[in-house]
Amino acid sequence: METTPKRSKTLLMSNGEERRSMTFGIEMLPDDLVLSCLARVPRMYYPILSLVSKRFRSFLTSTELYQTRNLLGSTESFLFVCLRIVNDSNPLRLFTLCRRPNSLTKVMVPILSPDSIPKFLPDVVLVGSNIYVIGGLINNNASHKVMVMDCRSHTWREAQGTCVARVSPSACVLDGKIYVAGGCKNLDATMWMEVFDTKTESWEFVSSPGEEICRDLTSCESIGYDGNVYVESMKTYGLYELHKGRWREGQYSMSRGGSLSSQCVIDNVLYRSWSYMVEWYDSENKLWNSLKGLEKLFIVTNQYVPTKCVNYGGKLAVFWLEKVYAKHLHQETKIWCAVITIERRKKEEIWGTREWFDLVFTTNEEMVDLTHVFAATL
Repeated sequence: METTPKRSKTLLMSNGEERRSMTFGIEMLPDDLVLSCLARVPRMYYPILSLVSKRFRSFLTSTELYQTRNLLGSTESFLFVCLRIVNDSNPLRLFTLCRRPNSLTKVMVPILSPDSIPKFLPDVVLVGSNIYVIGGLINNNASHKVMVMDCRSHTWREAQGTCVARVSPSACVLDGKIYVAGGCKNLDATMWMEVFDTKTESWEFVSSPGEEICRDLTSCESIGYDGNVYVESMKTYGLYELHKGRWREGQYSMSRGGSLSSQCVIDNVLYRSWSYMVEWYDSENKLWNSLKGLEKLFIVTNQYVPTKCVNYGGKLAVFWLEKVYAKHLHQETKIWCAVITIERRKKEEIWGTREWFDLVFTTNEEMVDLTHVFAATL
């Protein structure tokens, strides 16, 4: 007599029962093994994994997980964008670039921020996995406040405030320290710039470039490059550098025709994006050269294109803003993003290849400024 083969218990389980069985099995694993497994999973799946259990949620927001990712070489670069939307109740808006579900395209997703953040005229920088919001206006008064967002968990905390209250200061990062200049009026020049040690969370003043220069540098931009802090006057277009604790006149060729806030450094080469082009700085010949191969990068060709660029894991990420009008009336504002691979073919020739580009943000608001872009390794 023929007998029917027995089906395994796993096959007889419903999908829900099987998932519960698998989850129970994972929950029985020791912490170190669970961390090792989670560290190998791309971060795009973390929101789904956080729904598995409270234990998983705890792991996914722990510093130990990111230390393990770093040890295993599983880190990834993530892009963050800061916008100023003038007519919004919260004009300072922070976004992260995420992949759309079931798609290869990406989109800017807003990050919630507490009401305590200065929303008007602060400056914003990234150090490691933390974004710092410095100074600005609170109740129409200059602020000392410094707020910090952990890019891994999107949680906020307050850090030690600046020595001097500042509105629209210029901040830059060099060797893990934050240099903050300007944004203050009628003050002794010795208070014009201060530096924040992110390890000790303490501030101290930096030597002054002199009262006359500070007066011209009330409104300024800065960048950390080649071991120096460069500060550009938006009033006189002078460039000054802090070199070995002393100020000296910088190379005007570095800032000519562009903005320090639209520059970034990749492999010790300075890049900038402005209007319709991407350029790199030849420090030996003191010349800006076009990044070849990107003649048709920008879609918009009939207007000035506000852009920002950032070192994105050794590649160049460029964001640009497009205003769309119909019959002279504003219709929408678009933000595009492109990721470019860099290749030096000759000593004086660098090429860029567009890896991908896409429309990542659309709004009906007209008064939108693209203020900062960052790339955090997580």
